[in-house]
Amino acid sequence: MKKTQSVRRNATWKRRAGRRRQLRQRAAIQAAVRAAREIGHADGYRNGYPKGHHRGWCDALLSWHASQVYPVRDAHLLYVTTGMGVPYAPIDEAVVDALGRMVTRVTVCRPTDNIPEVVWQEKPHGMLVLNGMNLEASKVLKVKEMGVRTAVWMTDDPYYTDVTGLFAVHYDHVFTLELSCVPFYRDMGCQSVHYLPFANDFRVYRPREADPAKRCDILFIGSGYWNRIQFFDAIAPYLATKNVLITGWWWDRLANFHLLADKIRLGQWMTPAETAEYYAGAKIVINLHRAHDDDSYNRNTRRIPAHSVNPRTFEISGSGALQLTDVRLDLQNHYAPGREIVTYGSPEELIAKIEYYLAREDERMAIAKSGLKRTLQHHTYEKRLEALLDVMFS
Repeated sequence: MKKTQSVRRNATWKRRAGRRRQLRQRAAIQAAVRAAREIGHADGYRNGYPKGHHRGWCDALLSWHASQVYPVRDAHLLYVTTGMGVPYAPIDEAVVDALGRMVTRVTVCRPTDNIPEVVWQEKPHGMLVLNGMNLEASKVLKVKEMGVRTAVWMTDDPYYTDVTGLFAVHYDHVFTLELSCVPFYRDMGCQSVHYLPFANDFRVYRPREADPAKRCDILFIGSGYWNRIQFFDAIAPYLATKNVLITGWWWDRLANFHLLADKIRLGQWMTPAETAEYYAGAKIVINLHRAHDDDSYNRNTRRIPAHSVNPRTFEISGSGALQLTDVRLDLQNHYAPGREIVTYGSPEELIAKIEYYLAREDERMAIAKSGLKRTLQHHTYEKRLEALLDVMFS
């Protein structure tokens, strides 16, 4: 009888001990879950709040930009497109869109159209030509004979000045995106020459929620001109260890192509809409200007230097991404280095700054935000065309 009672007591003790272990295990699990939730909440807040705040700030700034109203000039403008497709067509579209809100009427023609006939029928007050390399000089002269003021906005200075220098003198006003070309056109006999860079089209290049499939740490979009090939060959071993995307023509000329082959989309020309999505999804976007003295692609036998920034400068900053760019003399007139944009002067400096800003998200986002604000305030097509129209119709 005593033995039976002892067995029962042991069984009861074991059940109670097992129950206590279960309770302790359950309490430990619940404590771990609470701790994980607290850590997750803190991490989510730390990571999500700055991004959410940044996105809200960007949206507010874009709303402010959309609310801006420019005076409508009582003028009818004939606009002649480049007639060259990519990459010029998006610029044509941006200019036409902005002009539609800034003058009472816009008539759009292609260079191959019978432009003198259009002018005779439509009676515009002025004609603006983008690029001009596909428009016959005889058409420009006939339009001028009808008393219509004419202007051309050069798209590729100084890289094709051997060509543009032949026809620029036929226009009443010449606008160039390259500061160093202003004296060049004046020396060619042009009476009214003005520096007017391109801008950002905020219908396309703007901050947005990035597609996870289009996110990367380091991004470069553009063709593999020889100066870029040489530069990227020098940093290829470093880039091979990073989350990088490079896209464009001619990158198979890299000596270190094998290191980056899985990071390069070879021969792919991205549309502006797709480019904007990748800009918005990148932590750092590299900008590297083409060389002015590359005889493989340029027609610039006078070796006119390139001092001004390329259109991508405005598009990258307008997308809300941190931009690391090589230095052009005119850059400081558009952005404050170190506050609104980041510059580099060598492959080693670029690598060091990539490492620095990848590790400092707050600084990276602050500079990107300042660059976006500067672009919205000063580098829009409305701002550029307001200056252009002031010259044409003053």
